[in-house]
Amino acid sequence: MIFALSRRWRQFHLWFHRDRLCREIDEELEHHFFLAQKEHIERGLTAQAAAVETRKALGNMTLAKEESRDAWGFPAIDRFMQDIHYSLRILSKNLGFSAVAIVSLALGIAGTTAIFSIVNALLLRPLPFRDSDRLVRITELYPKAIFELFQQHCRTLDIASVSPGSEFNLTGEGPPIRIMGSETSVDFFEVIGTSVERGRAFEADEDRPGIDRVVIVSHEFWSTTFHHDPDILGRSITLGGVNRRVIGVMPAGFSLPSDKVQVWIPARIDPGNIDDYWGGEFVPLIGRLRPGATITQARTEIHSLAAGIWSLFPFPMPKHWNSDSTVMSLQADLLGHTRSTLFVLLGAVGAVLVIACANVAGLLLARATARRKEIAMRAALGAVVFRIVRQLLTESIVLSFLAAFIGVLLGFAAISIFRPIIPAGLSGLTRITIDWRVIGFAGALSILTGLSFGIVPALSAARLNLVETVKSGSQRSATRTWLAMRSWLIAGEVALTLVLVLGGGLLVKSLYALTTVNPGFNAHRVLTMQISPSESFCQNRTRCVAFYNQILDEVRGVSGVSDAAVVNTVPLDGMLPAIPADVEDHPKTADFPAPMLWTGAITPNYLRLMQIPLLSGRGFTNADTANAAPVILITTSTAERFWPGVSPIGKHIKSVAEKQWRTIVGVVADVRQFDLAKHSPSSISGAIYMPYAQSIQGDNRIPAVMDLLVKTTGNAEQTGADIRRIVADASPDIPVGKIIALQQIVGASIAGVRSTIFIFLSFAAAALILAAVGIYGLMSYSVSQRTYEISLRIAIGATSSRIVGLILAQSVRVTLIGILAGLGASLLLGRLLSGLLSGVSATDPIVLIGVCLFLIIVSIAATSIPAWRAAHIDPMRILRAE
Repeated sequence: MIFALSRRWRQFHLWFHRDRLCREIDEELEHHFFLAQKEHIERGLTAQAAAVETRKALGNMTLAKEESRDAWGFPAIDRFMQDIHYSLRILSKNLGFSAVAIVSLALGIAGTTAIFSIVNALLLRPLPFRDSDRLVRITELYPKAIFELFQQHCRTLDIASVSPGSEFNLTGEGPPIRIMGSETSVDFFEVIGTSVERGRAFEADEDRPGIDRVVIVSHEFWSTTFHHDPDILGRSITLGGVNRRVIGVMPAGFSLPSDKVQVWIPARIDPGNIDDYWGGEFVPLIGRLRPGATITQARTEIHSLAAGIWSLFPFPMPKHWNSDSTVMSLQADLLGHTRSTLFVLLGAVGAVLVIACANVAGLLLARATARRKEIAMRAALGAVVFRIVRQLLTESIVLSFLAAFIGVLLGFAAISIFRPIIPAGLSGLTRITIDWRVIGFAGALSILTGLSFGIVPALSAARLNLVETVKSGSQRSATRTWLAMRSWLIAGEVALTLVLVLGGGLLVKSLYALTTVNPGFNAHRVLTMQISPSESFCQNRTRCVAFYNQILDEVRGVSGVSDAAVVNTVPLDGMLPAIPADVEDHPKTADFPAPMLWTGAITPNYLRLMQIPLLSGRGFTNADTANAAPVILITTSTAERFWPGVSPIGKHIKSVAEKQWRTIVGVVADVRQFDLAKHSPSSISGAIYMPYAQSIQGDNRIPAVMDLLVKTTGNAEQTGADIRRIVADASPDIPVGKIIALQQIVGASIAGVRSTIFIFLSFAAAALILAAVGIYGLMSYSVSQRTYEISLRIAIGATSSRIVGLILAQSVRVTLIGILAGLGASLLLGRLLSGLLSGVSATDPIVLIGVCLFLIIVSIAATSIPAWRAAHIDPMRILRAE
């Protein structure tokens, strides 16, 4: 045992010191030769004769040296290194071929690596929390009362609540600013499995009225706003008009529920406040599986708990409200709809990589034909088929590793291009990078691709007729089998290209439909700016209304401003103000509870400024004050939903918390309030507008934060500066947001879709270029293989047009086979893209026919040069050579 280990150690040592090994072997063999020659001389032979006899006795000295080196080395590794060295020499001698192959593969690997790095960061890499695989999200949203019920009765989960985020005014720390904060249960950080960097987390009962005025700040907020103040703990800051004591600072990079959140405050639990306890903001619930519990058990328990909770509410709720609640991985939930988009793009870039592999395989098939005589000579000298195949596969893998190296470098740049497809603020966005997992993925991918595109050409090159090839070296010695194989490869490329180009065409048409849709308002020359008084400022309704009236009066006097209005949320900004409502003629039942209505709070000029048509009745006037009879406007779709075929003017609607009905005085046109695709949340049953002076939000108070809209022909920056001055003069503690053009908000609402389409189109364009190169290579290869046949055709009278038609027919035939195969795969594509399409069917005939014709045109264009070359072959030269 000790001897074997000692010998193995010496073997490793000598393998890493090969010069010394070779020198020792040479010296030993020379010593043996000298001793044997000396014996022959002592027997009476001359020195020359003794040398001859010694060589006869010892045999081939060179072979003996090689066998000795193999005995003290690792021959398999040596041969592998020799194959790599030889592969690099071969590739360096064919720089044109190598460059085309490496660039083709590098583009595919770069895109795949970049998309995989995003998937790795958001799906595969664990969340930065303790035992993050045990973190789950309970689907749907719940009020505080149901949260406490789940906490008390759930046996499989420890449950915490966290709001998506609310905005607060930070005052007393310089100019007032608007920051994002989240209300959480006191055990939120414990359930998540993280701890504060400084100070402490929330403690029990700090969510009760009177003792809930504490706050935890993010590391970034502490750095930027308080400049790493070491005395931050215990310091009092004013958030939303409430003084709160800082008790902790979170670690750098903590970004739950999103990286926009800067502060966390305890969600106040007050069972005595029925409106807030049962009807306040509904929030997501996060859970941690308890020891021994499984996610399947948690799903079963939550489903049983949620089955009858609708009956516990102090007001009517749908009979099956949240009865389909379930439990899902928190990591998957954080990614949301981006998950399906990533998988679509990963499939698309994977198709590009497959096309690139097929292209390189075709190039290697053509190159194998040029190397047939070389390979035949190697076989004639004793190389077995396995040895030849291994050498050719080594060349393919070396090629793919070089492409992977370049692809990873390009992947770093591609990540910055692909980032826009990720929603801003998504937790984990900062973790997207190329790490060891991505590098390992790229390495494994390079080996897989090398074997994939190298195996067919290697087998093609190894299976040849030695006698015929060595004797003539004729390219016609190639069999039709491998030409057919390459044709099928190109047909597969065309099929995948059809799928990608068709998907790109559908997405482009969908984007065009979105950009040309009438949103229901005119955003031209409209600027918007958020004004954010605190809730305490607007506790007195009269004060708040007077404040905004003063702002509007002064803003209308700003140079270049032709009109101004305020609204609680501008279209397409992502906000969702809604209230449960009682509707006349629709009594509430378990099957028809209070519908949720989107609620706009507007001043009288809003409809005119936005050019939203009034279809019947009247609009709001300055006479619709807080003391006047309460009135509302409804949208035409809301009227059709609740009073089909009947005029809704004079009908009544009110919030469930109100006692007095509001009279419908007008019907206005629908507005794309949620998104341009007109996708509204399933929970929203209609839309209403209230005069701002009479308006309420979910807590029955007047909205404090409003968006100021101005129509102007002046300079936006100057207009913004004038408005800031006006607001500061009226109340210096009120933050004013950045001035934004409404057209910019409209564009931003489809920015994610536009980015996804751009990336998908880049993949489709790459696939199209690779397919065109593949068709060109196939036709060039086919022409070189059929040179003798074409020469005979020309010799017996075939015209140039006839030869061109012959080559084009072959190209179109291969393309049509690929198109037919791609049409079948496109049915699956339609289902995958359904969530990204708007205003266009996944089987749109115009796009389908246009893409097919386009591919045929590309095929003909790619074949034109080989066809022209075939038509101008000199038959006498070719036939004489044959």
